[in-house]
Amino acid sequence: MADRLLIEIPEGYSGIDIEKSDFDKGIIVFKKKQEIPWEDSDPDVKGFYIDDDNRIIHQKSSIRWIKRNRNIFATEEQARSAQAMAELSQIIANDERFGGPITGVEWSYAHCTKYIITRIDSTVGYQRYTNNCYFFLAFHTEEQARLFLEENEDLIKQYYMID
Repeated sequence: MADRLLIEIPEGYSGIDIEKSDFDKGIIVFKKKQEIPWEDSDPDVKGFYIDDDNRIIHQKSSIRWIKRNRNIFATEEQARSAQAMAELSQIIANDERFGGPITGVEWSYAHCTKYIITRIDSTVGYQRYTNNCYFFLAFHTEEQARLFLEENEDLIKQYYMID
């Protein structure tokens, strides 16, 4: 009986490349695993989405991840956050007391003062901000930020996924 040699496939490889290997010379070439981006691997997803009546619906059975299904959140908490974000965006855009959204031009200037509502640990609050890093809940004046937080704290906590 011939001697046997056990060769384990190294991590990151999927098997032996027969065409490139030369067993008579003791040359073994491994095939590298092809890293396929998750969305290109034809995955199935399940989770939660917001329907036309603004209800959070649990998609219990897996469905193919295609363009028309890209509104499915992995968790209910994320779907509720998106629901709150939509509502908050409409309030900012349509309630004149809040001055409308900060524009792209305003964000491009670090010296342009804004007032942002942020989450720190499990609390929300507002602060003065003079940089150009984007924040969704941003206002032109301190008064706008204070009033918005005061009137919409529950919705803001939903957006920031604070129970």
